[in-house]
Amino acid sequence: MQHHFCPKSFPSTPKDIISDESRRKQILIVGAGASGLFAALSLKRMGVVNVTVLEASNDIGGRLKAVRPTSSDLTLDVGAEWIHSTDGSRVLNSMMEGLALDGDNDESNKVELITYQPKWYFGKRRSKLMTTIYKETKFKSATWYSWLKDNVYEKVKDNVELNSPVSEIRYNNKQEGGEKAVEVVLANGEIRTADVLICTVPLGILKQSIAKDRTSASASLQFNPALPIKLQEAIHAIDMPPGLRVLFQMKEKFYPDLTSANSLFTLLCNPNEMTLAYDATLGKDREENILAVVAIGNEHAGKRFGGMSQKKVGKEALRIVDDLFDGQGTVNLIGEPLVQDWSEEPFIRGTYTFPGSNRHRRTLGQSIGESGQVIFAGEHTSMKYYSLVPGAAYEGRRAALDAVGMMAD
Repeated sequence: MQHHFCPKSFPSTPKDIISDESRRKQILIVGAGASGLFAALSLKRMGVVNVTVLEASNDIGGRLKAVRPTSSDLTLDVGAEWIHSTDGSRVLNSMMEGLALDGDNDESNKVELITYQPKWYFGKRRSKLMTTIYKETKFKSATWYSWLKDNVYEKVKDNVELNSPVSEIRYNNKQEGGEKAVEVVLANGEIRTADVLICTVPLGILKQSIAKDRTSASASLQFNPALPIKLQEAIHAIDMPPGLRVLFQMKEKFYPDLTSANSLFTLLCNPNEMTLAYDATLGKDREENILAVVAIGNEHAGKRFGGMSQKKVGKEALRIVDDLFDGQGTVNLIGEPLVQDWSEEPFIRGTYTFPGSNRHRRTLGQSIGESGQVIFAGEHTSMKYYSLVPGAAYEGRRAALDAVGMMAD
């Protein structure tokens, strides 16, 4: 995991570059994950005043989420967790470069990181190869969620509306007599209008929006008119599989740094299908023993855990721990496991996008509408940095620039 896994630079967002006329135009952003919040901050930096972020859930972050698995103040990520670079500080600084607002504290982006180079095991066999080549960065006491909240959300929180799920996006409206180009219908029936809309909902939600067997339970978003056929084909073509993380508090640390339930050969052949059990507090100088199990992929997460209740997911994950460590999971377990199943989150429906054709990703990132008034952004629209938080941030900044360009036309 080297530097090139994350962007070295991000789209420039010059300060206060728009005209007075454009400044008054309305931009709506659907989704307050990393991409949506970075889009909002970029727009604010460039001088756009009327920006509203509509978030369906009761919290920001999207697939960034932190929890307290014990009664102490320990917080751990249960969504994105690794920075995926050997120089995490450079990545975080690059993400925020050029986004300072008047009155910002230059120290706001400072956070303590740790070098993450776990000892890898496949079953009971240690892998010198993976232990040597796998090296990256993690937060020491902070989390991806807290970093996003402190450094981005706090600057745009007055623009964010939580508990505001969108049920329909109407575009291609005729612009006569000052009429806005886009209408957004909220789940409560309220209608919002905008000159430009940035849609940052996860690919899993876009897949539901074009499903043939749409029902109120399976599809939470509708586009009117229907999305262009090429865009629908791209949505179908890119995979966003199931995935989950389970945290266990243990009496004793009976497990090594990281153990793969896959064989080394299997993992190298298909690194997108995996089940890992790892020390969630490695390098964090904590006394708690927290063992995490992560399952990702259509086989490892979908077939093994699909359709289970959270309680059954916890039991099945504990069975994996017992199989790997000779029953020590059940013997040492304290309390109930903490389960985060991203496949079951109603406004997420999956983990992150898997590799696919750049042609399809390029299509996912294109705007739609007669004047391109609907822009899509998220890790799924990135051709090079998909699945990564920095990739989502990059696309949010890119979408903001696209929106400003449309308002200037």
